This record gives sequence, C-alpha cells and structure tokens, in this order.
Amino acid sequence: MIGTGVSRSAQRAIGSRQEAIASAALRNCNLPLPLAPAPAPAPATCNLRLPPALCHLPVLLLVLFLTACGGSKPVATTVPAHTEPGSEVPTDGSSDKRAQTMRLFMEATQARLGGKIPQAVQLYQQCLRGDPNNSASMFELAKLYHQNQNFPQALEMGKKATVADKDNIWYRFLLADLYQQNGNSTEAVEVYKGIVQKWPDRYETYFDLANTLAYGGKVDEAIKVYADIEKRFGLNEEVIMQEFSMLSSAGRMPEAQALVERAIANNPDEPRYQGLLAELYDQQGEHEKALEQYKKTLALDPGNSMLRIALAEHYYANGKMDEAYNELGEAFLDPDLDIDAKMQVLIGFFEMTDREGEKPGDRPDLIRRSYDLIEALEKAHPESGKPHTIHGDFLLRDGKFDEAREQFRTALVTEKDRFPIHMQLLQLDLQLNDHAALHTDAEETMSLFPTVPEPYLYNGIALSQLGKHDEAIETLVLGRDLVVDNQQLLSQFWSSLGDAYNTAKQFPESDKAYDKVLAMDADNSSTLNNYAYYLSERNEQLDKAERMSKRSLELTPNAATYMDTYAWILFRQKKYSEARIWIEKALAAGPPDGVVVEHYGDILFELGDTAGAMEQWNKAKTLGGGGPMLDRKISEGLRVE
Repeated sequence: MIGTGVSRSAQRAIGSRQEAIASAALRNCNLPLPLAPAPAPAPATCNLRLPPALCHLPVLLLVLFLTACGGSKPVATTVPAHTEPGSEVPTDGSSDKRAQTMRLFMEATQARLGGKIPQAVQLYQQCLRGDPNNSASMFELAKLYHQNQNFPQALEMGKKATVADKDNIWYRFLLADLYQQNGNSTEAVEVYKGIVQKWPDRYETYFDLANTLAYGGKVDEAIKVYADIEKRFGLNEEVIMQEFSMLSSAGRMPEAQALVERAIANNPDEPRYQGLLAELYDQQGEHEKALEQYKKTLALDPGNSMLRIALAEHYYANGKMDEAYNELGEAFLDPDLDIDAKMQVLIGFFEMTDREGEKPGDRPDLIRRSYDLIEALEKAHPESGKPHTIHGDFLLRDGKFDEAREQFRTALVTEKDRFPIHMQLLQLDLQLNDHAALHTDAEETMSLFPTVPEPYLYNGIALSQLGKHDEAIETLVLGRDLVVDNQQLLSQFWSSLGDAYNTAKQFPESDKAYDKVLAMDADNSSTLNNYAYYLSERNEQLDKAERMSKRSLELTPNAATYMDTYAWILFRQKKYSEARIWIEKALAAGPPDGVVVEHYGDILFELGDTAGAMEQWNKAKTLGGGGPMLDRKISEGLRVE
C-alpha cells in the first residue's frame, strides 16, 4: 500500500530530511543551556593573526616585496601593520634577477587573491629559488601551507621568516599562532617572551603570553605576567576581566576573588565587579553572601538585566523557582538586553522540558513558565523573528503543529534569509497534508534560494499531490540536477520522480527512476515497497514485485504498509490464503486505514466470504481513502476493478 494523501515514499523522503533539520531556533542561535556560567574563552588563538592594515592590495604587496628585497630595518613599536620587511636580495646577480623575482612575487600574490592557491604556492617557491632569503615569500607560504592544513611546512616557513627578518613583529605573531595551533604552547611562550622583550609597549602581547602560560598549566607564571601588566599599564577594566577569566578557568578562586576585591576597592561604584564577586561567592558555595552581594549590586544598577539573569541562576540553583522566574520576567521585558542572552535561557529550558523533572509537576510547570517568557520576549523584540522561531520549536515539540507553523511563518517576515526556518515551514506543510501551502511556500523558498535543491523536492511532492504531474516532474528534474555530492538526497529525488511518473501513468519512466534509486541503494526499503506496490497495481512483473516487497519487510519488519503491499502482491498472484495472513498482520500492526481494509474485503471475497467482504468494504467507506470502485463493490456485492 502507498496510502492516502502523501505517498509513503514522499513521507520517507521528507522524513529522512527532517532529522537533518534541527529546530530552527537551536540552529540559528547555537547557544548553551540557561542558568549556567558561560565558559571562559580558550587562551589559544584560533586563527592566524595578520597585520590589520594588510588589505591584500597589490600596491601594499609591492611595498612589502620591495622592503623584503631592499634590506632589513628595525621595526618601531608604531610600525604600520602592512610593513613586513625581509632580507636583502643577493647583489651578486644583475638587476634583471631582482626584477624577475619581483614579478614572480606579484604574480604569486595575484594568484592567491584569485583563489589559485596551488599556482600561488609554486610561484612563491620560485621566488625563494631566486632569492633564498626573501622573508615576504616565506611569510606568504607559511599562511598558505596553514590554509591547506600542512602544519609542518607552515611551521618551517614561519621559523625561516622570523630568522630572515628578526625585526618583523608580524612574522613572530604568525609563528606563535602556528605553535599554538600545533599544541606547542612552550614554544609559543618563548616567541611571546621575545616579542615583549623587543617591543615592551605592545600591550596585547602580554595577554597572549599570560593566557598561553595558563593554557599550558603554568598559572603561577601567568599571574606574574599580569602583575607586570598592572605595573606597566595600570589596573584597567581589560586587565581585570582578562585576568579574572584566566584565574576562574584555572579554578584559582581565591586569587580571582582577591583580584575582584582590589578592583572594587579601586572602583567601588562599578556594578560589574560587584556582580563578579556575587558569582564567585556562588561558585564557592557561599550562597547567602552571594544573595546579599547580588542585592547590593542591583541597588547600584537596578536596570542591569544581565545581573538579573545571574540572580535568577542563583535562585534556580537554590530551589527558589518563583524568585528565579520573577527576575527572568523582568530581564526578558527589557528591550535593551541583547536578545541572544534571553534565547540562551529559553534554549536551555527547551532542553530541560524535553525530559521529565524530579517531581511529577516539574515539567508542566517549566513548560508553562517557558511560554510566559517567550511571550515577554516577543513583546520586548517585536522587530525580531527569533522569538517566533523558539516559540515554534516549543509548539512543535508539544505537538501543536498548526500553531507552530504560524510561528515559523511569522518569523520569516523578518528572517527571510534564514534557510532552516523555511525548511521547518515546508516540513510542517507536508506533515499537515496542506499541499497548496506546501506548493506556495516551496515556490517562495526556491525564489530566495534558487540553487538549493531541497525546496524543489518539497515543491515536486506538492505539485504531484495537487495533480499537476507535468509541473511536478519538471520541478523534480530541476532540483535533481542541483544536487552535488549527496547520494541520499539524489536518491530521494529519483524516488519522488518514480512516484510522479507513476501517477502521471508514465510507467516506463517510473520504473527507470525506481531502478536508479535501487542502483544507488539496493536496500532502500521505501523504494522497494513503492516500486513493488505499483507493479502489483498494474499486475505486472509480480515475481519481481514479490522479491522487492519481501526484502522491504526484512529491512523494516513492523511496517504495516509494507505488510499490506506484500499481501496485495500475493493476492495478485492468487495466493489468497497467504494474502489473508499478511493483510491481517497489517491491520494488527497499524491504525485502521481505508485502503488496507478495502484490500481485506477483496481478499475475503476471493476466499468465498462475501458477508465478511461486505463488512470490510463498508468499514473502508466509513474510514475514507478507499479506491474508486469501492461504492460499486458495496452496491453490487461483487469485487470489481
């Protein structure tokens, strides 16, 4: 059996995509659970650091190359970011040799800017063959090797660049970053020490040094570096927050508390430090002192909504739910508080309400409060679609599909560029069997994302269900041809094409499409079932149909629709007793279905049980979804086709 409304193949095609489409809010925000301390940033640099003024313009690169070829010169502490001097080009050759190397460097740079990385690498290598001490080429090669995940060669070139030009701070920064990304914090520390020794006024390098030391487990040495920073530059906000992050990440709470208390002594009216002290008390189990400190801080800054979220965390951790939600309610109504901070809390509630609480009433209470917070979020941020995405996620999880769809549709008013929301809307259209809406929404998604294949799949299914078979086939072919390196999606297109061709009575094309699917995935149970059922409906190739249907049941033994297909093939083969066994299994395995019940009546009729057949045909009529001959069967008391 294929079933009524959406074909089983269509349901499977989209159902397998549904797992890949996580809830829209979770994917859009990518935020952690609520009411939990945010993790401190990792001290290691994640990306290679480049001179901020190096905008990849040819004229700047020409200056860079000429400097590298013209001889080393010291870099002042205020060196422009694009100045990357190197070593002298050997002068034992002619000026033509230098010009040739310069030309190669510029060609290499143009290739790099044009995305022709292998060509750029070859040309920079040629530069070094003509001028082995050209530090600019070494620097560029180090970056390109790193980009291609060739860390050993990147590190080698980074080292050579710093040796060739000891006065270029950017070469050293690159080398330190490369060491860190290779997990060698010890060598990175040595590079940073060299930088602060040669350029003692480079403020940011001290933070790099301290954090790299802490990352390598040398927290005491990192603390000494921060003491040096404070001595040189004073105890400013950046120093306090950087050192606090380092100390709390390392679990050095006493030192962190001492730092915050010094910051408060210097800035007694700064609520940020007061709030940090409250959080520290909480982390160390001093909850009464923490609560007192939170209240003191709120008295200084009553409009600080982030502090209210922190206080809500305190109440929540101590079992004071009403107080926690009161603070969250105030924070959520604040339009000036960044919406993502609020989404962080709600996403955590989404995760928590996905399971039962410790007490029977915990989950319903948390769900109710979550909806209250969502309502506050929508009021505070009417210009954003994010509140509607999380609202839709909650409704979808709670089985309220119509309401969820409306929330996702509302979200798209301001979030049209968010493809996952479109996909969630299309999935709900299909799930609700609203094929007209599915067609309309898929058309809009296709217009916004014309090179993405998935909306074409949804639209093809919608058009097929609406009886627009030629348009469905055309749309599915267009989408199929957009698929790149995705066998699963490609097979879904071919399977849907098989359905569409069959409905359009283009049976040879339908069979070819199904054969394509099975060539890619011989154990695609949905295609095996649909292909077998359509063959049985046409009363063709019944032996092949029986083999495919039997295999689909081996792969998915509890599928009622697959049992019905197998029963119907046996019926077509006039194996009525066996067919009765399998149709009764199908009826026992799933909810009542008009098609299956009508088939049961047909089988009973051929077994000579006319009364039983009439009973089942009448039942099929009541259920709905029966075949076009059902009324005649009932009125004439005969099985007709």
